[in-house]
Amino acid sequence: MSPVGANSSSLRQVMGLGILLLVLFAWLYRESKASASIPTPIGPALPTNSGVPSNQASVTPQPLPVFVVDQTGNPFEPIKDVVIRVSDSTQADNGEDGQLSVQPCKANQSIFAWAPGYEVNSVRCDQTPYRIQLTPLQAIDNPYYIWSSADADCNRCHGNRFNPNDPAGPSYDEMNEWLRSGHAKVYNGGYFESMYRGTSVTGKLSLPARPVIIRNEWVPVPPELSQDYHGPGFKLDFPQQPGNCAYCHVPAAIAGTQENLDLSFPRPGGAWGEGVTCDVCHKVFSVTLADNGFPFIDRPGVLSFRFLRPYSDTFTSGPFSNIFTAGLASPINHHSTCSPIFSQSEFCAACHFGKFGDMVIYNSYGEWRASAYAVNPADAGYRTCQDCHMSHLTADDNKSSLSAQRQACSANNTSFQSFDHNMMDFGQDSPSGKEIPRLVKNAAQIDLDFDTQPTGSNSLDVLVRVTNTQAGHKFPTDSPLRHLILVVHAEDRVSTPLIQVGGPQIPNWAGPGPVTPTSYQDTLKKAGVEDYSGLPGKIFANLLVEEETNLSPAMAYWNETKYAVVNSVNGMTSDTRLPPRGADESTYSFAMPDAGDVKITVQLIYRYAFYDLMVWKEWFDRPDILVATIQCQGPPTRPQVLKQSCRKTGP
Repeated sequence: MSPVGANSSSLRQVMGLGILLLVLFAWLYRESKASASIPTPIGPALPTNSGVPSNQASVTPQPLPVFVVDQTGNPFEPIKDVVIRVSDSTQADNGEDGQLSVQPCKANQSIFAWAPGYEVNSVRCDQTPYRIQLTPLQAIDNPYYIWSSADADCNRCHGNRFNPNDPAGPSYDEMNEWLRSGHAKVYNGGYFESMYRGTSVTGKLSLPARPVIIRNEWVPVPPELSQDYHGPGFKLDFPQQPGNCAYCHVPAAIAGTQENLDLSFPRPGGAWGEGVTCDVCHKVFSVTLADNGFPFIDRPGVLSFRFLRPYSDTFTSGPFSNIFTAGLASPINHHSTCSPIFSQSEFCAACHFGKFGDMVIYNSYGEWRASAYAVNPADAGYRTCQDCHMSHLTADDNKSSLSAQRQACSANNTSFQSFDHNMMDFGQDSPSGKEIPRLVKNAAQIDLDFDTQPTGSNSLDVLVRVTNTQAGHKFPTDSPLRHLILVVHAEDRVSTPLIQVGGPQIPNWAGPGPVTPTSYQDTLKKAGVEDYSGLPGKIFANLLVEEETNLSPAMAYWNETKYAVVNSVNGMTSDTRLPPRGADESTYSFAMPDAGDVKITVQLIYRYAFYDLMVWKEWFDRPDILVATIQCQGPPTRPQVLKQSCRKTGP
């Protein structure tokens, strides 16, 4: 064999072996690619998304890595600070295991990422590999920003937005939730305007008939002028001052750091006339508090907020939840950044703590801070304002979770981060059918016990215990106009009231004054506001007195006020409201009937404002709310049998 032939044969052998090796390598590569999971990335290198082969539908999908980089393009450090969410789903991850990943998502979904101090950014699920670059947050605020309108702007995406994957329900409907809340109803009914201007809700001006001092003696409203007096008003007492009402009630009316409500009535259009409108809360980044944890006295309401209001474009802050992209042509950043303040009670402090002079008037935030609910965030019983007022979940759901699970801007249980904007659960009452704040109902409970006096005294003692079981602050809270009325009614077998021989009675101001027109009394009764004055029972209220006029109960609480009663021995005051988990006990004695059973009915009633004020202001559409009631019927001489008959009924 010639050298050329030998060389040719050797070459053919080498080529054949090489071809076999290439075929084997290709087969092994294909098999390994189909079965191997995606490796954990190192550095900024981004592998190609392999997906899941269509012929292996039964195989559990493998998580796909998400690479979050900073503004320089480098991997984000520390990775545990990053939170990612998949739109229209419950998927979320916070990189606790050192990497970020998601299950395969659909092409019309998006993956959103956020880290503290950064803006939210996203990538569509069909744009693989998943690489999201975060931009540092520009903490610049425009104090002359013009607020966006809830109706014109927010409603487009936040009203009746269907999403079957939402763990909190089938839709996002923050707009309609908010519309039912007190935040959106600042102008409804004329309550705010009538108190600010000193008119009735029908616009009747108060004559200068308010009690005044003449020769150091108090001169009351003359009877002939009583129908021309329509209660107090801030502008009646301070005609040259705008006051600080707008900082909480109409924050969109603020221009810079000044407010002017003179042009706020009648109700203006746009955000200015929307009360506590959406845009105001969703521009908040943090809240400024003093070292004692309370707002500074000279920074009422929105002056305590640190806003991020843009000079151009759109910028919103939120809890980084309820992200939806279904049906959208392009992804949107639902919130430009996230702020943990949205799930913290401090967010509420700015408007739910306030002083006039030396007297704290609004203090639901301080009452919460002093309660057992605010002691330790790591405790199972810890509750924030949002846990009760903005949760779509049941009380049992909330009880089974820790505070860490309910935090905004986290990857924890996302069902807790779908915030209900109704706040007080305004809705139709059953069976009355009236629109009421349903959180008021069942916020307290009544328990009864009985005792028969020794033979010869011929009286029955009714021991009443009222407990604040649901409210995380005093009940009622904030406005000193609100109060609870406890009514104890005892009657014999033929429904004749038993004579009260001992125990407290409801004060006269729970009913009409001596010159209140009968027609007004009839109107209030039809509206569901009864006269309970003089009946067995008591009132739970923050009872104040005006220092200058000595009028009590004080209704013009923007003036200098003080407690109506202060016990110098034990420090107890005329603030008799029920503290969180607190109870009140009182005893009522009734003369025994000659024979037969007795029927005892005890009711706890929530009232928006003092009876006379409702008459003066013509507030005829704010009915009393039955919080709790209990009925017992049996022989008065056998207290235990009578107690066993007790039944808690309604509401």
